[in-house]
Amino acid sequence: MLEKVRDGRVDEISVFAIGAVLLRNRWRVIRWAVAGAIVALAVVWNRPALYRASASFIPQGADPSRAGLASLASQFGVSVPSTSPNLTPEFYLRLITSREVLSKVARDTLVVSEMGGRPKAMEDLLDIGSGSAKVREEAAVTELSRRIAASASKATGVVEFSVATQWPDVSLAIAIQLVAGVNEFNQRTRRDQAAAERKFIEGRLEVATAELRASEDRLQQFLQGNRQVNSPDLQFTRDRMQRDVTLRQQVFASLTQAYEDVRIREVRDTPVITIVDEPSVPAKAEPRGRAIRTLIGFLIGAVLGALLAFVGDMIASRRAEGDPAATEFVSTVGEMKGDMIRRFRRLSGRASA
Repeated sequence: MLEKVRDGRVDEISVFAIGAVLLRNRWRVIRWAVAGAIVALAVVWNRPALYRASASFIPQGADPSRAGLASLASQFGVSVPSTSPNLTPEFYLRLITSREVLSKVARDTLVVSEMGGRPKAMEDLLDIGSGSAKVREEAAVTELSRRIAASASKATGVVEFSVATQWPDVSLAIAIQLVAGVNEFNQRTRRDQAAAERKFIEGRLEVATAELRASEDRLQQFLQGNRQVNSPDLQFTRDRMQRDVTLRQQVFASLTQAYEDVRIREVRDTPVITIVDEPSVPAKAEPRGRAIRTLIGFLIGAVLGALLAFVGDMIASRRAEGDPAATEFVSTVGEMKGDMIRRFRRLSGRASA
């Protein structure tokens, strides 16, 4: 049993009363439901079939040589991170849809077998309108990012992404280019980091070489001036100089090894991601969801028709009770409806003329 408040008194509205309103206006509800289903089906019917290409990969871990460099640099009071922040899965999620990667894809030209094997610019495939080259490229990047879906698993570190277009060849080509773009960006970033580290090590190596040479020269001069070291003072001085030479030799050897490692990393072109699933595209297009969307449109239309039925019943009831506000409302709606019809007829007449 439902209740409503009107004029300071509580009226009970039974389920039977609600059912009676719906039954009296059943054809109105049905018409709105059918109209909603038709509108939803019309929207979905013109939607093209999409082919979604997908791939997944795992970012590689920290470079051992970089960790060793961080330990060595800490001895001189310099902080060098042992891991790179761009190795996190969250970074790759942002990188896949970044302008850095998508700009190259947007400027590409693909051969589409579904179009007779003719080369087509990516901007034309994405239906980018006219404008300057920069405007078209920005619009293509925005459209590409909208078509890409990416996710990362915190438990496994696997990064998955997919891209959907109307053509399977285009979807697959974009997925392959995304993997290549991500790998190329990280390789360039690592080479730049290695170049900066090489400059740092070169400076430290020059200083270490000079300090080692000076320490060896001091030890050599001491031994030449004291061919026989018999006194405790001379033995202590010789041992101290020898320890200084040994320490500087160790630093020199460590810097030399780090310098060779960083020179190798500067020209290394090995992939920095491990492919789990190669880019692939299914033979069938994705379901368009026509049935479910048509059903949703039907239900929305039915709800809207029911609401209109209840509103119409309420207005009729208030008018029967002599409510002037309800009468004025109906009169205003009628005037608006007549005005809209007259405007529509005038516009139709001008268009036909």
